[in-house]
Amino acid sequence: MVNVNDLGTVILKGSATIGYTLDETVFDNDGLIGVNINYQWQKLTNSIWTNIAGSIAKSLTLTTALLGQQVRVLASYIDNLGSSENVASAGVTVAAQNAIVVENQKTGTTAWQIPSTSQATTEIVGYGDATSINKGQAINFKVSLAQAGQYRIDVYRLGYYGGTGGRLITSITGLNGVVQAGPTIDSNTRLVEYKWNTSYTLQTGNDWTSGLYFAKLTDSRTGRQNYIQFVLRDDNRPADIGFQDAIATAAAYNNYGGYSLYGFNSSGGQRAYQVSFDRPFQYNTSSASEQFNNTLTWEYNMTRWLESQGYDVTYYTNLDASTNPLQLYSQKTFLSVGHDEYWSMEQRNNVEQARDNGTNLAFFSANTAYWQVRFEPSTSGQANRVMTVYKDTSGIGTGAALDPIAQTNPAAATTLFRSAEVNRPENALLGVAYTGDIGSGGVYQGFDYVVSNASDPYYANTGLQNGDKLTGLVGYEWDAVLNNGFTPAGLVVLSQSPVQPQGALPPLPPGTNTTIANAVRYTAASGAKVFSTGSIQWIWGLDSAGVTNPRVDSRAQQIAVNVFLDMGVKPKTPSAGIVV
Repeated sequence: MVNVNDLGTVILKGSATIGYTLDETVFDNDGLIGVNINYQWQKLTNSIWTNIAGSIAKSLTLTTALLGQQVRVLASYIDNLGSSENVASAGVTVAAQNAIVVENQKTGTTAWQIPSTSQATTEIVGYGDATSINKGQAINFKVSLAQAGQYRIDVYRLGYYGGTGGRLITSITGLNGVVQAGPTIDSNTRLVEYKWNTSYTLQTGNDWTSGLYFAKLTDSRTGRQNYIQFVLRDDNRPADIGFQDAIATAAAYNNYGGYSLYGFNSSGGQRAYQVSFDRPFQYNTSSASEQFNNTLTWEYNMTRWLESQGYDVTYYTNLDASTNPLQLYSQKTFLSVGHDEYWSMEQRNNVEQARDNGTNLAFFSANTAYWQVRFEPSTSGQANRVMTVYKDTSGIGTGAALDPIAQTNPAAATTLFRSAEVNRPENALLGVAYTGDIGSGGVYQGFDYVVSNASDPYYANTGLQNGDKLTGLVGYEWDAVLNNGFTPAGLVVLSQSPVQPQGALPPLPPGTNTTIANAVRYTAASGAKVFSTGSIQWIWGLDSAGVTNPRVDSRAQQIAVNVFLDMGVKPKTPSAGIVV
C-alpha cells in the first residue's frame, strides 16, 4: 500500500455549555485500528491557542473559568500507515446557556398554526428547493395560487416557547402570486414533479437557530393558508442531540399530484415507484393519509418537550444523514422520532458506523429503517430530489423485489431491509423490528405500554413496577424482538405490551408473537447506547399538544430523561419533579 498520508479529522460533539462535557471523534482514512491517541485541549488566548493545563483526556468538562472562551482539542497519533499526525478540531465558544435555551426565552406565538377552516390545498401551495439548508444559506420557495393575486409568507420556527409551540422569525408581505404549471408525470414510475419558477428566495441569517421551520403561506384574496416546511441546520455547532427529521417518510406518503408510494391514496390505486421533493406536501390533517407523514403529528411533540427541558439539540434530515456521514458525529446522540420508515442504504451504513464509533442512538420511533430507498436527481438534474422505492410484487414486502437493480446488485434493491435480497433486518440496528399496526383509522388510538424489567436503571425515579401501564403509548405502529438471528448481544427488554394488529402483517420469522410490542436497549461493542421505544407515538407521553386524548405522563418523561442521561446528555431546564 502506498502511503498517501491522508490527514485526519477531529470533530467535537456535545454541548459547549458551562457544566457540560465536550467529547470528540477522530477519523483518518489511513486507519486507526489499535492506535493510541493523545489529546490536548486548548483555549484561544489573545488569538493564540494555548494548552489548558491538565486537560489531556478524551473529553473536557466545561467550567466557569472557560466562559466566553473558544476551546478546541488536538489529537496526536501514528496512523496505521505509520504517519505521525497532529490534527485539531474547530474551535467552539463556551456559553452559559445553550442555543436552544436562549432561543426559547424569546417570545412565542400560536399564530404559526393553520385553523382547519383556513386550509385548502388547492388555493395556495408551495415547496422549497431544498429539504434542509445550513444557517446563513438561502432557500427558494416555489408557490402557486389557484388564482393570480397577492399573498404573504410568515416564517416560523417550531419549539416550546412557553407552550405556544412556535416563534415568528420574519414576514414577507405584498408578494404577487401566479398560477404555476401542472405536473409532469412519468408513465412508467408515476413520478410526479412540479417544475415551478422561484416565487421568493428566503435568505436565512447566521443568527438563526437550527430547527424545524414552517413558512406559512396566506392567499390575500381568500385567506386560505398552507405550509412549506424545511429544516435549518447548524453544521458547525456541536450539540448533545442530533434530531433527524424523517423527510423521506413524509415524501413516501405524500400524494400531491395523484401518486404516493401507496395504492390506497394514489390515482387508480396504482402506487408510484418514485416520488419527488419538487411538489407541495399535504397538510389536511383531517385525512388519515396525511397523518402518517405529518411532521406536526409526531416530531412537533418531541421538539416541544426537548426544548422545554433545555436539551441542546441541533436538527437535520435523513437526507443529510444519508449524504453527509460526518453530520452524525457532532452530537452525542442520534435521535429518530415518530414514523421513520424510509432509509437509504447510505443512511443505514452511516448510522451503523456512527454507532460503532461511539455515537448513541435513540429511536423514539417505530417501523424505522423498514424500506430501503435510493435518492436520485430530478429530471431537471438537481441532486437528491427524487426518492426511488420499487418495493416488491406484493407491495408489503412478502414478494420478490421489483427493482431492476435487484438482478445485478440485490443488496441495493429498493425493497425491505429484511428482504431476502437485502438481508439487513432493522433489529440488527434497533434491537427490535416492525411487527404490526392498528390500521389506517387508528392513528390517535393506542395500546398501553406495559413495564417489564422494572429494576432497570431506565426506570429509576419513576416508581414503576413490572406490569404497570403507561396509557395509550403503543401505536399506531409498533416493533418487537424478532427471533431471526440478528438480535444485538446483551439486549434488555423493557416492556411487554399487549397489542392487537389489524390488516396485513409484514414478513416475520416463524413463531413470532404478533400480540406483543417491546421497548429495548443495548450497549454496542463501541460503548454506544441504543434505545428503542418500539412505538411511533410513545413521544405523546412526553408532550401531547394537539393530540386527541392527551396522554402526557411524568413517568414517561422521567424514563426519557434517564435514557438521555445514560447517553451523557442532560437537560438544562428540567421540569419540576424530574430527577437529573
